[in-house]
Amino acid sequence: MTLLHSTLRTFGEAVKVRIGKTTTTRFIALADTTDGRLGLFHHHMLPGAAGAAPHYHTRISESFYVISGEVTLHDGTRWRTAHAGDFLHVPENAVHGFRNDSDAPAEMLIIFTPAENREEYFEGLAELLADGNTPTRAELVALMEKYDQFEVDEP
Repeated sequence: MTLLHSTLRTFGEAVKVRIGKTTTTRFIALADTTDGRLGLFHHHMLPGAAGAAPHYHTRISESFYVISGEVTLHDGTRWRTAHAGDFLHVPENAVHGFRNDSDAPAEMLIIFTPAENREEYFEGLAELLADGNTPTRAELVALMEKYDQFEVDEP
């Protein structure tokens, strides 16, 4: 048996992207670190951050663990307020979304299985929204569909 090496990434070492003016995401566990099995992101949203409209993924499951503040999560049927310690698991092909409707910052962990290089989606989103840019609907849809994300009308 060949033993492998563990990988430690400190919070400060994590790649960080700014998405628009309201959100910062740190890539804690990257697809290349976990052999594509898991992606783990730390997501910090300022008050009123738009987050993600209801959508689904065909190849990945996504889970949310609220660290601090309140995060409004869509569970496939309705929007619900989640607090520190609350957890939402979303299997493949299940509708979900998130945002910060509160007047305080919120933090959560987002877990993707498999990882599917999800960091590339968040980097692309950060690029589209950089410097106050407002991307076209076509640009957003192209980015989402490239990374297995499909918006739906709110159920």
